[in-house]
Amino acid sequence: MRLIAGILCFLGLMISCTSKAQLARYQHNFTLDKTDFVDSITIEWERGQVFLPVEIGGKPYRFLFDTGAAQAVVYADTPIDGCQSAGMIRSQDATGAMDTVQMVTLPPLTMGQLTLTGCQATIQHRPVKGRNIDGIIGFNLINRGLSAKIDVHNQLLILTDRKDFFNREQGFEARYRLKFHVPYLEVSPFGKYKEWTLFDTGSRQLYTMSHKSFEACDAKAGDLMDSQVEGRSMGRHAIGHFGVEALHEVVFLNFSQMRVCDYTFSNLHTLTTQGESSLGAGMLDFGAVIFNPRKKRVRFQPYNQQIEVSVNNQQLDIAFVPEKGMPSVGLVWEQSEPYRLGFRQGDIITKIDDTPIRSFSHFVAYPFVIGRVYLFIVKDPRGFSREICWTRLKAR
Repeated sequence: MRLIAGILCFLGLMISCTSKAQLARYQHNFTLDKTDFVDSITIEWERGQVFLPVEIGGKPYRFLFDTGAAQAVVYADTPIDGCQSAGMIRSQDATGAMDTVQMVTLPPLTMGQLTLTGCQATIQHRPVKGRNIDGIIGFNLINRGLSAKIDVHNQLLILTDRKDFFNREQGFEARYRLKFHVPYLEVSPFGKYKEWTLFDTGSRQLYTMSHKSFEACDAKAGDLMDSQVEGRSMGRHAIGHFGVEALHEVVFLNFSQMRVCDYTFSNLHTLTTQGESSLGAGMLDFGAVIFNPRKKRVRFQPYNQQIEVSVNNQQLDIAFVPEKGMPSVGLVWEQSEPYRLGFRQGDIITKIDDTPIRSFSHFVAYPFVIGRVYLFIVKDPRGFSREICWTRLKAR
C-alpha cells in the first residue's frame, strides 16, 4: 500500500511551446563533455520511482528521472546556486492545469561520468512536501540524442551517443510519438480500443486511464466493458504541480489483458483519472525499457522472457489529497477495508493516536509502522468527528 496514492502526475511536467515573444521556448541543446561514449549510471529504485545521483557545483543531489517531464525541474524551496534566469515558459501538469513558471539555466550538472552544460530547468513548487527529492531529469536527456536503457532489475541507467549500441538487444519494439516533447506509446487496454498514452516514469502506477478514454472504450466495447469494471465512486486522487484534480466519477477497473509493445499485461487493476492516460514506472517492475531517439523507437525487455505477465496487483483502496493544507480523503473504494471501517470521501485527518496532524506534509511524513494499528480522528464536511482504527501499512 502506498503512503500517498494516486500522485498520477507527480512530477509529470509537460512544457508547451508558445509563439508569444515574451515567453521562452523549449530547448534541449545543452552540451555534453564526451562523445562516442557509453556510461552506466547506478540508480535507486525506491517506492516505484527511478532516482539519479547528480552533482552540481561540487554538491550531491538526488533527482527523479521522469520521462513525463519535458525538461529538468528544480524546486523553489531547495534552490541550487549558480542558476541563471532564462525567462518564463508555459507549463501544464497531468491534471490539465496550466501556469507560467520561471525557467533557469543550470550550472554544469554531472551524473555518472557525463557532464551536461547549459541544461535548462523550470522552477516548480513541490506537489508533495517532505520527500527526499531535489529535482527532476526530464526527457530532454533523450531528445538530446542519447539512447538510454532503464534497467531497475540491475539498478542501472545506461546512456550512449552511439547510434547502433542497443541494436542487438532483444525485446518487444514499437515506435513512440512526441507530444509536448515527451513520449507516447500505443496502448490497447481492452478489446480493439487503442490510444496513444504518455509514458511517464514520474507516475508509480503501471497504467492509469483517463475518464474520457474510458468512456470512448466503453462506447466501443459495449456491454463487454462491464466485465472490466469493479466499481464506481465520486472522488479525486491525482495531485499536480498546480493543484488537485476536480471531483468527478472514478471508475475502478480490472483489465483482463492490456497490450503495450505487443506485450500483454493481464489481470491489471487500475482506475480512471481526470488527467490523460499514462503508463508509469510500474512497467519497469516487469522489464527494462530502451529508448532510441534517432528512430523514435522503444523496446521493452520483459524480465520473465515471455510474451505475457500476470500483474495481479491490488486495487487502490484509498487516496489522500491536500484540502486547504490538510490531509483529506480524496477517494475511497466502496469495496475496500478503509470504506468498511468508516472512511468517506471528504473526511479530514485531524489526529493520529495522540498526535495532532498539522498539515498534509505532516501526514505524508508521519512514521507509520507496517502492521501497527492506528487510531485516526477524522472530521467530515459537516464538522462532525469520529474515530477509526486502521492498519495504515500492511505487510505484503
